[in-house]
Amino acid sequence: MPFKYKQFQRLIIIISSLIIIILIISYPKQSLSAALKGLNTWINVVLPSLLPFFIASDIMIQLGLVDFLSSLLSPIMKPLFNCPGHSAFVWIMSMTSGYPMGPKLISTLYGEGSITKIEGQRMLAFCNTSGPLFMIGAVGIGMLGSPEAGRIIAISHYAGALILGLLFSFYGKQEANGRLFSSKPGIKSAFRILIEDSSNNSKALGSILGNSVKHSMESQLLIGGFIILFSVIIDLLIPEQMSSSSDIAMGDWVFAFPSKWQLIKPLGAGILEITTGCQLIGDSLADFRNKILAASFIIGWGGFSIHSQAISLLANTDLSIGLYLLSKFLHGLISTGITYLIIAMFSVEAMPIFSSSDSAANITMTSTFSATLQLLVSTVFSLIALSLLALLIKGLKLKD
Repeated sequence: MPFKYKQFQRLIIIISSLIIIILIISYPKQSLSAALKGLNTWINVVLPSLLPFFIASDIMIQLGLVDFLSSLLSPIMKPLFNCPGHSAFVWIMSMTSGYPMGPKLISTLYGEGSITKIEGQRMLAFCNTSGPLFMIGAVGIGMLGSPEAGRIIAISHYAGALILGLLFSFYGKQEANGRLFSSKPGIKSAFRILIEDSSNNSKALGSILGNSVKHSMESQLLIGGFIILFSVIIDLLIPEQMSSSSDIAMGDWVFAFPSKWQLIKPLGAGILEITTGCQLIGDSLADFRNKILAASFIIGWGGFSIHSQAISLLANTDLSIGLYLLSKFLHGLISTGITYLIIAMFSVEAMPIFSSSDSAANITMTSTFSATLQLLVSTVFSLIALSLLALLIKGLKLKD
């Protein structure tokens, strides 16, 4: 049965590839335009926003700082998510930098033996989120014309991840956990681990820096390739994206639904790629509240473009991809439910002074890199705050 399933997978990939090749040959101008658009998105937005996080996180892992944080933060993460303190580092880095930072760090930690398979699977459920720059800035202000909508989506998204983490804490409980947690986690044991890791690490600082940049750029090239590929696929499948071209004769041959179902096409696009889906949601004539609900689901789900990046980063592990996809689907549903509850209690209106074209004009490599550095600093302070909270919990336990 597994062999036949693999054969079926290969057949689907071959057929899909042939269809894409035929479409690219049939519409070369649109394909080139879409590829250039994807390349521009990667260079001006994705690369400067993710690269600092990738490099910094890789340096922290090689220097043993993650093991230090793991020992320090276990009093928080172990009771909540049944995961080691490593998950706090991955969770915060994922929340601040966005997709696909979580799978990248989980793959690295699992490959080094810092986390077990069960812990990695649990962490994939809640340490794989979108970033606040995208949800509040690009989607909320730029596409929906409402910063309040962006904040609602962000709150629902992170709350959904928290709920998923609590639910998946029960996953694999019946199996023996191969990782031993320190019975007395604290600042002394954390510093002892840090010192031991530093003394055992024979790599020079230049070597650590070079390896971090090399590994980060390799991951970025992989991500860039998927962004360009899915940019072409989306523009070929969604005619509205290319309606300005005079030589298109495709018509409404894909996602052809009645015009009153305004959100069907954006949802179809968002299942493949979240940025295009959210853009189409913002441009649709649907009710504003329904727009927020649809955007919340798409961002929680992540899109096959993000999933392809994550699967590639997890290729060297034996973590279950099916369980990962299930967790992302649940994330989309939970986030949508929370969004529905919030907008039912509070009135949210669009602000027509904003437009997607205005926001797109302001997205440059410099502004993205500057905003990302600010998020990186906030990440450090978040880790410090969590560490202080863990020490406080430990102190309260000792008093009891």
